[in-house]
Amino acid sequence: MANTVLKINPTDNVLVALTDLKAGETIRHGSQTITLTNDIPAKHKFVEHPLQVNDDVCMYGVTVGKALEPMAAGSAITTHNVKHKAAAYSGRTSNTTWNASDTLKWKNKTFDGFHRPDGQVGTANYWIVVPLVFCENRNVNVIRQAFEEELGFGKSNSYQNFVRELVTLYQNGNTKAIDELSVLEGSNKPKSKIFENLDGIKCLTHEGGCGGTRQDSDALCALFAGYLNNPNVAGGTILSLGCQHAQADILRSSLARLNKNFNKPLIILEQQKEGTESELLAKAIKETFLALIEVNKEQRKSAPLSKLTIGLECGGSDGFSGISANPAIGHTSDLIAALGGTTILSEFPELCGVEQELINRTTNDQIANRFSELMGAYSKAAESVGSGFDMNPFARKY
Repeated sequence: MANTVLKINPTDNVLVALTDLKAGETIRHGSQTITLTNDIPAKHKFVEHPLQVNDDVCMYGVTVGKALEPMAAGSAITTHNVKHKAAAYSGRTSNTTWNASDTLKWKNKTFDGFHRPDGQVGTANYWIVVPLVFCENRNVNVIRQAFEEELGFGKSNSYQNFVRELVTLYQNGNTKAIDELSVLEGSNKPKSKIFENLDGIKCLTHEGGCGGTRQDSDALCALFAGYLNNPNVAGGTILSLGCQHAQADILRSSLARLNKNFNKPLIILEQQKEGTESELLAKAIKETFLALIEVNKEQRKSAPLSKLTIGLECGGSDGFSGISANPAIGHTSDLIAALGGTTILSEFPELCGVEQELINRTTNDQIANRFSELMGAYSKAAESVGSGFDMNPFARKY
């Protein structure tokens, strides 16, 4: 008989329904017999033992909530009877030993990537265009429109191409053929790429850089420095107005702190020095185009998996993420790490509740303390604007 429930960790006091279960149904788990008091849809959870008000709810081996009302064994866990709760965390309380995965069959595998001057290897080759202040968003979008379509990076739009064909028929005086033209007839032909070794141009806009505190500007420049240092980025065009808080020298300092060997092409232009807006745009487009010619000379070359960096991103959490997708990606990360590569977890707010376990897995106290400080600072910042660190984990786990 197939299992209908799952207990993720031996210390948990909740069970996961693997299929739809009905109220009154008797569930056998180990030596226990539990009668369900509610319908339990697949992916949802119910308590294994009776809980009283303020009792901890444990899943994945950690505290994830507390009971808001008494619950009998077999009661469904909902946002009405359980409130988020996470265990406190501090410095390392134990040292977790990591056992490297068996990577023998992957040992001699390689990937074709773009080798950067600092030794990093990217899996793609992008140029980015970034404004240091929101006042330059309009100019960034002008550059986006100018480059994406003409260089063949724009997404194919069959209806846009359809209109183009209609215009051609009209200009040729062949209006009778318009009624017979179908949107599927040759209208889905994107322009050929001009630069075959360039994967695209990413134009980023934002609403910061001008007001706020100096810390805000420093954080914004540090973010852009991270983008520029990414091995998938070949270089960038930076647009500045000139009078904003987020100055080019802050960006350069952020890059130097992040990577003292940073040596990618950067075009930094300040509108108040260049003159008119049209002069700025003309210079930015011309210099960027010349840089793209050089970037296009870079070709993919073989690299060991130790040079591979994989970014991990939430793909849309559901009730099974923690028992299917997450462990699979975790195993992938173990393999990459054992081979000398790197994986990056981008959504650190989702680490709420597992801080202590991750702290215990850090390699030294300095990293442990830094991680603890980051989590604490983010939590306080979220609470200061009426939000909280617990929103995503609560929705995901229940």
